[in-house]
Amino acid sequence: MRRHTVYLLALLLISSAALGQNLKLEKSIPFSDAEAVQFTAISPKGSFLAAACKDGRVRLWSYPALELKETFDLVDERIAGLWFSRDGSLLAAAGKRGRIRIWSLPSGKMKVELSAGADINALAISPDLSMLAVAPAERPAQLWDLRLGKVAGSLPTNFSGSLALDFSPDGKWLASADADTGIRIYDSQSGAPRASNSDFLLETFAAAFSTDSRYLYVGGADKTISEIDTLTGKVVRSLPKQSFVVRMLETSPDGKSLAAAYADEHSFDNPAPVMVWDLATQAVRTTVLQPGFTTNGGGFLPDGRLLLTSNGAGKLEVWSVK
Repeated sequence: MRRHTVYLLALLLISSAALGQNLKLEKSIPFSDAEAVQFTAISPKGSFLAAACKDGRVRLWSYPALELKETFDLVDERIAGLWFSRDGSLLAAAGKRGRIRIWSLPSGKMKVELSAGADINALAISPDLSMLAVAPAERPAQLWDLRLGKVAGSLPTNFSGSLALDFSPDGKWLASADADTGIRIYDSQSGAPRASNSDFLLETFAAAFSTDSRYLYVGGADKTISEIDTLTGKVVRSLPKQSFVVRMLETSPDGKSLAAAYADEHSFDNPAPVMVWDLATQAVRTTVLQPGFTTNGGGFLPDGRLLLTSNGAGKLEVWSVK
């Protein structure tokens, strides 16, 4: 299953104290049909919101002022994804034909432009900003040296391609969820395999490390979120199965919660929930439902009070948790 051009939802952060309480709409940014939001992202420090739009442009706002700071162009390419680095100093956008542009923040200057030679399924920037992992469609994942702007090597992933990538917070490991349904974890410097799991029967679309880099959370077409031990590759436990496909996973900064965005497998225009799970109790702490969206992007805000959504009505909305 490939990336789709869909309405997206990005979780910014819900703190442990606020989870499960009501939401209040604080701010709304409307978009025209031509500008319809495809992907959203929030910088890890909460300084910027970014939206990749149908018109091939990436818009960057300061937060909380919501002042439009930059509009970046991918030269008429339909955008395939949008990512911030873990420290928020870089913003990367990938075009459908494989062009990748990375901008430095807050200056907005282009740092590097790369070409992966194929549609992009996933992308991840290493915590030290030295490496870029790219998953071209139907090709092994690539490792790029960002300082040189050159391919440093490729991972021995399945030749059908990878659907999700994530660097561990400590920078030691790189995880890939591959199109052959395998989950693989590599040494991020050497590319040497560390652990793997080939027990999944359906594709995995989302992968996120725990804050201590000890576990990897994965989810996808089997509608279940599994916790994998990064030492052994074995599934330690699974959260209760839902009725929706898992599209995005993000761990909270304190490591206690996991945000999961789901999608209706029959139609991406149908309502689907975002759930925040308590990892200690394996219980759902809060659920948000909006019409006409699915998810490809997001992250937690450090202050723990806000939720960002983009929906089928063409609005980017900021919510506070009471």
